[in-house]
Amino acid sequence: MAPTRRSLLTGSLGVAGIALAGCSSSRESSAPSSGASASATKQAEVPFTFGNAAAAPTLDPSITSSLETSRISAQVLETLVAADPDTGKPTPGLATKWTSSKDGLTYTFTLRRNVTFHDGTKLTADVVRKNFDRWAKNTDTEQVNQTAYQTIFRSTAADGKAQQTIYRSCTALDDHTVELKISTPYPSIVKALTQPAFGIGSPQAFADHEKFGSHPVGTGPFRMESWDGHTAKLSRFPDYWGTSAHITQLTFLTVPSSQKRYYELLAQSVDAYDQVGIDDFVNLARRGYQIQQRDPYSVAFVTMNQKAGPLADVNVRRAAAHALGRSQIASTQYPNGTNVANDFVPELFKMGGEDTSSAYRQDQGLSKRLLAESGYKGEELQFYYPTNVSLAYIQQPEAVFAKIAGDLTSVGFTIKPMPIRWDDDYLSKINSANSDRAFALTGYMGAYRDPDDFISPLFRQDNPQFGFTDQQLFDHVHRAAGLPDGDERSDLYKKVNEDIAEIMPAIPIAYPVSAVALSPKVISYPLAATGVENLSLVELRKDS
Repeated sequence: MAPTRRSLLTGSLGVAGIALAGCSSSRESSAPSSGASASATKQAEVPFTFGNAAAAPTLDPSITSSLETSRISAQVLETLVAADPDTGKPTPGLATKWTSSKDGLTYTFTLRRNVTFHDGTKLTADVVRKNFDRWAKNTDTEQVNQTAYQTIFRSTAADGKAQQTIYRSCTALDDHTVELKISTPYPSIVKALTQPAFGIGSPQAFADHEKFGSHPVGTGPFRMESWDGHTAKLSRFPDYWGTSAHITQLTFLTVPSSQKRYYELLAQSVDAYDQVGIDDFVNLARRGYQIQQRDPYSVAFVTMNQKAGPLADVNVRRAAAHALGRSQIASTQYPNGTNVANDFVPELFKMGGEDTSSAYRQDQGLSKRLLAESGYKGEELQFYYPTNVSLAYIQQPEAVFAKIAGDLTSVGFTIKPMPIRWDDDYLSKINSANSDRAFALTGYMGAYRDPDDFISPLFRQDNPQFGFTDQQLFDHVHRAAGLPDGDERSDLYKKVNEDIAEIMPAIPIAYPVSAVALSPKVISYPLAATGVENLSLVELRKDS
């Protein structure tokens, strides 16, 4: 396996590398004993504040794909299966082991014993069953944005209507053994269950659905104290089944501006922050701050809605693709190490695939000819883009939009900018059917290391972002998901990538790297390509 960015770029721009804590690292708990004095207790407090680049819409990861929701909730809710931060391979979580039947339709998980939820509930197989029942019931409610459960178990159509699902049942065989049954082989299902969306919650807590969205209760190393929509406060769980966290008080602070996040770190208001601005790398390095870069785990792209008049013509879509200077965007609007995307699957997720770069290469002369030969007559085309946010796949949305809109205008497109605040439910607006929306700037963040994680959410069925139907493509995506790793699956994904490039529902822009800036007090930070780090493994200097 090729070295990861984690192993090659720990400590960017000449900054000294820092040790990365592994899941098996051990340390003594810093929790004070029951007889400790008030002064000793205060002395033992170890606070840590992380600066999020966007507000979490909810703290229930089962109903959103938000990275910020996943990052916070993963400290509280644990999954049956964890993922190795370097390889993405499944490792024990709340389940110590698992087996699958020969036909690939039954999975049996053995649970850890003596695990307690933050509200005192005991982890049992029946608790796990109730979580699966809850996720399945979520599909009864129509919603624009697909959940991880709906994608993995193929339970909901693009319009939010319930449809035939591959989920069959989750059964408690005994107190510590769970049996999951599906109707169609899905060899990647164990990897898929590593997503924070499948964090196991206390049934007593999620009985109140609304409250659970602001106060999840799990088995994790931290328990939720409070959340006001912008700031989440957590504390170390004293009865955690695993190694106690070094941090006693964990705070997530929402700071949408990259410049403000930079100054918050300098002012020691945050101890770490995500999505380092491209202009801040050198300044941070010169000041002696640590910067850690993640491997590309996301793709940025521009959707082209074929329900929006002129974009129904493939030549108009091709004209748009050939108009864009994607190399310039990747090199000027993203951190060093970001590559141009020639399809919708980052390298870490690929099984192989044809190079489709020719489908999207910049050639403005060709773009103008295609546009002249099409039926486009200069109609104004709405272009949606998010504001007041930094995302893993678009750190500076306004600047990226300006470059793309400029390229489109230069070949003859008439663009109507449609800026929308991220916290004004931007994703719902671009995921809903709307024949007035022509283009939209967006992307997708991976959650588990398999090509289906990118291909299925985007191209397994009708998607309002793109406004097209191609049943043959959809069938290929479903079939590839059900195949075991090997040449047949790899060849089918090559075919899928070629078909997508031919249909051209969107223009891939970049596979961005993202970075975390750390204060000098941090001596160990457990970097993960997903952006969802286990912050119980953070180590701070004793004198901090």
